[in-house]
This record gives sequence, structure tokens and C-alpha cells, in this order.
Amino acid sequence: MRAEDTVLVFCEYRILEEHRSAFLEWVRRHPEHWAGVLLLENETQPGVFVELRLARDGGQALRMEEERRAGRSGFGEMESWVKGGRDGVRVWRFCPVQGRVTDVIPNGS
Repeated sequence: MRAEDTVLVFCEYRILEEHRSAFLEWVRRHPEHWAGVLLLENETQPGVFVELRLARDGGQALRMEEERRAGRSGFGEMESWVKGGRDGVRVWRFCPVQGRVTDVIPNGS
């Protein structure tokens, strides 16, 4: 995987307080959803979670985004715990900044 082709898929949502324990138990029971994923919870806003996923290219990143937005691969199970349901799961794709004035900023390569 070349660093310049890598795309970060960033997913963010808020798990309602009354469902936080159920969500965390669900996460533990389904490690297949989290292979290669960095799952983080906001220290100052408990219940706000982010998922960081690395895709090898834009096509894979788009498929990851579509899968999360559609709640496929078992992720639909968690939507009832998310504030706003499926619409509360926000997903963005980020690619390295290349060929711009920011080239002087290291991108890990």
C-alpha cells in the first residue's frame, strides 16, 4: 500500500448513554467488525465514538463508506443505539494532501 494512495475512512457517531454498555458488549462479541479498525471514544464527551479505517485506494474507501452508511455487514444492529439512528452515523473519506503548498508538511513518508 503506497502512502499516497491510502485513504482514511473516518466514521463518527454518538451512542446514547442508556445503550453504551450494550454497544460495548456488542463490540466485544463481534471482533470481525473491528479487524484493522481503530475504535476510539471521546474522553470529554463519553458516548461519542470514532472509527478510523485505512483503505488501500479510493475504490476500497468508497466501498467502506457505503457499507457503513447502509448498515451492512452486521453494522445495522448498532443503529438503534446511535443518536439519530442510521442518519446519526457520519462517514468521511480523507486522502493525503499532495501537489499543493502543503507538500512541505510531512505526510508520514
